[in-house]
Amino acid sequence: MNDEERYTQGIKVRTEVLGEKHVGRSLENLNDFNDDFQNFISRFAWGEVWSRPGMPRHTRSLVTIAILLALGRNDELRMHIRACFNNGVTKDDLKELFLHSSLYAGLPAANAAMHMAEEIFEEMGIAPKKIVEDQ
Repeated sequence: MNDEERYTQGIKVRTEVLGEKHVGRSLENLNDFNDDFQNFISRFAWGEVWSRPGMPRHTRSLVTIAILLALGRNDELRMHIRACFNNGVTKDDLKELFLHSSLYAGLPAANAAMHMAEEIFEEMGIAPKKIVEDQ
């Protein structure tokens, strides 16, 4: 595959995973400073790695979220939590990921990701049901 084909494949996968709105915004904001970087992201992150057949997108989403959580990359984490539903990830998958990550990436990082996810769920109209305890 040449660079142009890899770019085209990358834009396709990037759009399927992150959504047309996000990718469209990235492409609309191209300029002579960021165009090489955006092209690089599309070709290599999305046209190479995310396009590989060796791991399903569901798994790639969960791995990506766990890594971003561990590294404290909150902007990218927010984007990938929102996008993971495009890959079949469920709220229950995220709940288990956050619990598991608390052991290996630290409780504060997992706790912050849990709260971030709750905010995103609220924005998406899929907020969890409140549990009411008798007192």
